[in-house]
Amino acid sequence: MLLPATLVVICALLPAGPVSADDPGQISAYVTPYYNSAGPTIKVGKYSAGLASKTPGEFVATIVRMKKQWNDLNFLELYVGAIRLYDLGYRREATYWFYTAQYRGRLYGLLVNKEKLGSIGDRAFELYHAQDAFFQLVGPDINGYAFGDIDSLVRIIRKVQDDNHDVPNLQTIYPGVVFQPKPQWQAQNAELNAGLGKLTASLTDQKTQIQQQRAQNGTQARFSHLANKQFPGGF
Repeated sequence: MLLPATLVVICALLPAGPVSADDPGQISAYVTPYYNSAGPTIKVGKYSAGLASKTPGEFVATIVRMKKQWNDLNFLELYVGAIRLYDLGYRREATYWFYTAQYRGRLYGLLVNKEKLGSIGDRAFELYHAQDAFFQLVGPDINGYAFGDIDSLVRIIRKVQDDNHDVPNLQTIYPGVVFQPKPQWQAQNAELNAGLGKLTASLTDQKTQIQQQRAQNGTQARFSHLANKQFPGGF
């Protein structure tokens, strides 16, 4: 099962339809109980208060601490980090976090034991559906911005690919969740990783077409005015 590159592309290229009144520089999302853009309210563990902070220095310090524990972050922390980075103007860094979150969320979905998911209220079940909910809600805005500079996006995705050749310790990252036997992990990850390679090749080959479609459907006009602040030591 490869990363659905086509779905990623479609998120950025779907016709805009009626112009939304929402600010394209702010991501409006609600994934209970983990994130609500109103506030924002964040419940993803020990980094929640720092991610929600309205004090720029505290927020940046939280992101720096998280990056030092990069391999131990779960996809919830990464998705919420991506949202907050985007909202605060660090949009290329947000893209890196988003694609990392998407990768790790997909990896979770591939390797979790489907027979042990349980049902509503069970951690494994809630995480399984949360990774798809975050992707669907966050993807259109971050891709809407990121696809405006294909060269930068390709560099970011290649970095994500390079970061994820090895499978992290999922049992530590997601305590209490039952996964498939470890001997199966690396093969599934290799297939997922190869999907990113196909995505970067597709983006490069279709660069002109993507630019034309964005211009035609209003996506470029909607996102082109958004600036990027470089995150210290990041994108």
